[in-house]
Amino acid sequence: MNNRNFTQFCLFSAGLFLSTIAGAQHSNEFYNDGALVHIQAGAEVHVWGDVHNYQATGDLQNNGLLKVQGNMYSDDLFRQQGTGTTRIENSDVNVGERQFISGSYAVRSVGSTAKGTAADGSFYDLELVNDQGMVYLVNTVGGAFDKYVADVRNSVHYNLHPTQMNRVITSDIGMTGAITYPANGSAYPAMFGMMNPTSPLGGAEGWRQNTVQMSGNMSGVDWGYVQGKMRQQVDATTGRQYPFVVGVEPGGAGMQMGMQYSRIDFAAGADYDVLEAYYERALPNAFTPAAECNNYLIDYFGGSDHGQWVFDNPAGGSTLYEMWVWPQDDNYPANSVWMITKDNGISGTPDECGPTPVGLKRGGFSGFSTFDVAGATILLESEIVELTATPINNKFIKVDWTTSKEVAVDHFEIERSTDDANFSAITTHPATGNSSIPRSYFINDLAVLANINYYYRIKIVNVDGTVDYTHSVVASLSREGNTETINIFPNPISDGEATIEITSLTENNTTIVVYDAIGQIVCHRQVAVKKGLNTYTLDTQDWPSAVYYVQVSNSQSSTVKELIKSE
Repeated sequence: MNNRNFTQFCLFSAGLFLSTIAGAQHSNEFYNDGALVHIQAGAEVHVWGDVHNYQATGDLQNNGLLKVQGNMYSDDLFRQQGTGTTRIENSDVNVGERQFISGSYAVRSVGSTAKGTAADGSFYDLELVNDQGMVYLVNTVGGAFDKYVADVRNSVHYNLHPTQMNRVITSDIGMTGAITYPANGSAYPAMFGMMNPTSPLGGAEGWRQNTVQMSGNMSGVDWGYVQGKMRQQVDATTGRQYPFVVGVEPGGAGMQMGMQYSRIDFAAGADYDVLEAYYERALPNAFTPAAECNNYLIDYFGGSDHGQWVFDNPAGGSTLYEMWVWPQDDNYPANSVWMITKDNGISGTPDECGPTPVGLKRGGFSGFSTFDVAGATILLESEIVELTATPINNKFIKVDWTTSKEVAVDHFEIERSTDDANFSAITTHPATGNSSIPRSYFINDLAVLANINYYYRIKIVNVDGTVDYTHSVVASLSREGNTETINIFPNPISDGEATIEITSLTENNTTIVVYDAIGQIVCHRQVAVKKGLNTYTLDTQDWPSAVYYVQVSNSQSSTVKELIKSE
């Protein structure tokens, strides 16, 4: 024990030994075989050798600082309490050696329910200050909780060493001798956990300083991250952002070395408990090309060139969340647009894409599995795949059309003709604008007469002013008698002129009167209606926004239509 700045520690049973011998120390240790050990607030205990903690009665109540120059061991019965700090550091002895944590310093439950209870073996604050930049987690303990080797309930600091930022390696391969690591995150046997959901970064600001490039790629070996597997507790009460600083080393074909940063944003009320994550070589490319991102053809799957993020939520959950990724040192080719994939497919919020895979986000996900990125260069054009005209009860003609996809469409104009040559617009219809799934539309043409062939086509008006036309279709009514039909468009109208169409089988004198909502006359006109189609305009420029009633009457009939003037 180094007594520097030491104030007090208390022992409550036998079985505790503190080494005071300088040099490389691993056989002279702090050994707690079932003791209750209390470190008061403000106190420091410096151990030059290894630390052992065992048995269900082994209880380390740390409210100060425990500085460990060797390695740490425990079983899955020992517990820790208090709000103190454990520092893994080799500055006085064991210089140049890699250090490890072995056993079950963990929140021992399927989820987070045991945190802070007598069954809890986790650290409160953990500081990593090894001069080799590596602290290993060794999966050697038996029992039900052997894979959760180290959890931190408050904060972890990677960057307290003056020259060497640390990383956590959840494997003992490379702990001594030549360094060889598993090729995939799934093969790492241990796990490191951040179990403070109210402070998602957990004080782990070190990884921000030299590992994540928010605006592009970087090179070299990263530090300040979890190499292998990590888990993180989620706060279900408020909306928070949770970073996952996972990665592997070395890289290789289809896999990038170092940290590959991702982040999950939850809204308030998320029903997830603890999430587990690692980084993995991608599965064989099973991505099916599809239209997305405002009708770009997504046909490049990035996992085979870079790797993928794998998440699991053992306790379940179904609420929606937003995923962010910052791939580092990627091998991706140039593409116009990018999107995040889930399970090698398209899901989440439609058309939520970006120009680069770095800093890419996509929302609307639920449940957890595999995430990666996909890209596209080909922009698909808008297309109307079906157009029909159908007489309905011999009273009007219904015009239906369906788009298979839409790319920057502003609106549709429905045009009509009686000779299939000279077309004129009879009304407009708003478009979805951008869509990669089929969309269906229709209008009812009431201004038609019996025994006349009416031809219809759709004019596609794009946002940039360009237009496209469909082929034409024909329909007619079949009935006898004297009929007059009236149509008003556009309706609603925001400004300018409204058009009244009167289609009649006879000539007659007709009165057009427009009333406001309290019955006052706004407009009064006498017109001579001819046989066939008649067109008249109403200047609504100075009309207040309101509902108006248009009465069209002659000696044989009277019809009232509603006209809406909007802002």
